[in-house]
Amino acid sequence: MSAGAEDVRGRRVSDLARAARYPLLVVIVYVAAWTALDAISSIYQANSGVSVWYPPAALDFVLLLVFGLRYAPVLLLMGVPHGLFFRSPGQSVWLTIPLDVTTTAIAMVAASVLLRHARIDPRLLTQRDASWFLWVACVGAPFLLAILQVVQLTAAGPLRWPDFATNAIGFWSGTATGVGMLAPVLLILTRRLPRLYPGWHQPPEPPLSIAAPARHRLFELTAQALLLLGATWVAYGRQQGGSLDLTYLVFIPLIWIAVRGGFARVTVALLTANILAVSLVGTAVRASALTLQLGLVALTLSGLMLGALITQRRADAAQAHHDALHDPLTGLANRTLLLDRLNHAAQRAQRHPDDRLAVLYLDLDHFKSVNDTLGHDAGDELLIETAQRLQGQVRPGDAVARLGGDEFAILLEEITEVTEAIEVAERLLGALGSPHTIAEHDVVVGASIGITVAEAGQHEPAALLRNADIAMQRAKDQGRNRYQIFSEALHDQAVDAMELRNALHNAVSEELLTVVYQPIYRLPDRRVVGMEALARWTDPDRGEIPPSTFIPVAEQAGLIRPLGHQVLARGCDHFARWQADSPMPRRLSVNVSYRQLQDSGFAEEALDILNECGLSADQLSFEVLENVWSEGGATALATLRQLTAAGIHVVIDDFGTGFSSLAGVRGFAVQGIKIDRSLVGQLVGDVATVAIVEAILAMANSLGLEVTAEGVETVAQLEVLQALGCTRAQGHYLHLPVPASQLPGTQ
Repeated sequence: MSAGAEDVRGRRVSDLARAARYPLLVVIVYVAAWTALDAISSIYQANSGVSVWYPPAALDFVLLLVFGLRYAPVLLLMGVPHGLFFRSPGQSVWLTIPLDVTTTAIAMVAASVLLRHARIDPRLLTQRDASWFLWVACVGAPFLLAILQVVQLTAAGPLRWPDFATNAIGFWSGTATGVGMLAPVLLILTRRLPRLYPGWHQPPEPPLSIAAPARHRLFELTAQALLLLGATWVAYGRQQGGSLDLTYLVFIPLIWIAVRGGFARVTVALLTANILAVSLVGTAVRASALTLQLGLVALTLSGLMLGALITQRRADAAQAHHDALHDPLTGLANRTLLLDRLNHAAQRAQRHPDDRLAVLYLDLDHFKSVNDTLGHDAGDELLIETAQRLQGQVRPGDAVARLGGDEFAILLEEITEVTEAIEVAERLLGALGSPHTIAEHDVVVGASIGITVAEAGQHEPAALLRNADIAMQRAKDQGRNRYQIFSEALHDQAVDAMELRNALHNAVSEELLTVVYQPIYRLPDRRVVGMEALARWTDPDRGEIPPSTFIPVAEQAGLIRPLGHQVLARGCDHFARWQADSPMPRRLSVNVSYRQLQDSGFAEEALDILNECGLSADQLSFEVLENVWSEGGATALATLRQLTAAGIHVVIDDFGTGFSSLAGVRGFAVQGIKIDRSLVGQLVGDVATVAIVEAILAMANSLGLEVTAEGVETVAQLEVLQALGCTRAQGHYLHLPVPASQLPGTQ
């Protein structure tokens, strides 16, 4: 054989040896412990082959539940030492073989039921796990085993048929007590060995006792131990063989232990009580065996159920407390917990002025578009990944919270300079700016971050969070994907914005806004070919407020829909009366926000208004911005298709300020574009602007679109437009916007 083959063979042997090392160690430990416990249990026998308690059965279940059913053959091997050294008088060695086969089969079936049917966690973490274990391993399996083995022993001669019921009860009690007193302790101990459960979730164990100083806890444990030992001695030591009448005394310390320590501590108490009880009874065990057995099994099973119930109640309470303070989707702290952390941090900052704190308020940019295009499941996945990235960019002691939707907040404690908070914000922007793989798509979302640093005397938690929110809104207004530091000027602006929003709400509710109209001219013959309806607002305290100020406020406050409805209804009514007085081909233009188009009932509402005013669909033109295609979502685009299908004209407004691309509108019957006033204002003397406008006109003409230049303020601008071939325009030079009363037929 070659040297290479020898090496391969050697490596295989070495690999097999390493693979067998762990199972061999498990078997050796099991055999040694089983043999020792079998020897001890053989001393305390109530009858031939019927032990007062039988702890080796506990090892059988622990072996199968923790290490798997593949170790079942090891259970059969244990019949050899049991039959040779620890069998009862009168029992044949060969009688132990069917007994061991029966024991192994029942243990395998019980373990299979627990693992594959009930799917319990062998660590007995919940009341459900403990209940299934007790009913199957401590009640059902021992009962079936008792019946079968007592039948075998009676048929073979060691036991008598008249004593069948007594022996069966005694056998069941001994096995049930042996499993119940030892197996839970061992299974709970395996919680400390996570390597035994590869791939299993390792949940944090709930607190088992009320928080108290270490000295008090030691005193309590000592008192519990003394009371347990004393009660067990009174119940079993002074009575020959124990008394069911006094067993209740042991329940007193057990209840105390269960309430204060839960399932884990009560299992140790039950193991101690069982060992002490049998040791105290000693040689008197045969005199009152059944009494002792029934007392022990009642004590063991009821104590375990009580401990499991209390632990589950505490776990449920702890989970409810956790759920009340954490976001269910991301697991981050929620607003309540963040405010509590802020309050404690503020108190520490007041005691230690050198340790300042900062709050970062973060909002994802364009998160709604992810929800609209990829679905809410994808949005949830993005939020979870965002939470993980945020936690990865802060210190372990900093608090990261989800406040709702796509808004997050971060509490930074013990900082000395504002620059530290800025560095964190920059790291967050970098982490969130890299692509997210969501639903097999690469998604890039930025974030707008507001930063506030608590100054001396400014530690009110709600105020800090509000200030960071104000700064975040300013960052979003300035273009998104950036951070903004809070200042008092920002606060004053936020207060003004809130007051403006409230005033606008009242104005829209009471229909105090007015509508003015600006004619649209055909330039070659200066004829009016259309009329644009424009909203105007004069506030009693602030005076006239320009649309560029109150329209964005209306969109942010959700007032754009009722405001737009009022403008459309009044505009159509006035236009219809104007047409009746001076009939000629004219069209009414009304500005529509993408937020209005996101209302699935908007198209039907517009058509109803046209019908009420007696106007046809082709007499109405809706002016929309390019953001309808980028931010409106599927509902807005569907509404736009409904409008164009009904015959209403659609015009792209402010063309030249956005992407200035018509690629996104393919499939939509767009009839025209309006050149933005910013381009018209730079026509005179700016060669580049002239070239841009000329290109827009050429593109529109090739597509058969009407082009209207808006914002014509001077004759020079008008002359340049005419020279470039623009045939439609509107602006103050041609006609100022006027109220309906100044137009013919609307008085």
